[in-house]
Amino acid sequence: MSLSTYERHLKEVPKKYNVLQLFRPPIYVIELSNNQLRTVCYYKDGSSKRHQLNADFSNRRMVIADFLKAVQATSDLLQQFPKHPFGVNTFAVANVTEELADGLTMVEIKAVMEAVWTASGEAKRKIVYTTVSYQGQTVS
Repeated sequence: MSLSTYERHLKEVPKKYNVLQLFRPPIYVIELSNNQLRTVCYYKDGSSKRHQLNADFSNRRMVIADFLKAVQATSDLLQQFPKHPFGVNTFAVANVTEELADGLTMVEIKAVMEAVWTASGEAKRKIVYTTVSYQGQTVS
């Protein structure tokens, strides 16, 4: 099951990353919901690792109400996964599963992308491309 999930996410990556796709990097799927971060890292061999973290970064109206806390929580979570042996760049899918009254705004999409990118730099995990989705539907 996770090998097909890995392949599906790898196919969604833009064509400009074709060379990087040849290295078959790990893919992080990060779910944000009600002050919870759940992350599954899918690997090319079909295996996966899961971790969860609770932090106070959101509220009822916004998925990221405190940007710095969201970055710190995401960084802490990414550090729980092992680094790729060759330091290969990776991809991420950030899925907002929390039901928001007005859906996900462009500002929140940008905040989620920036939080993942900043956290990956702090965690030294080199995420080069992030897709944001709201309840499973891609929005970026």
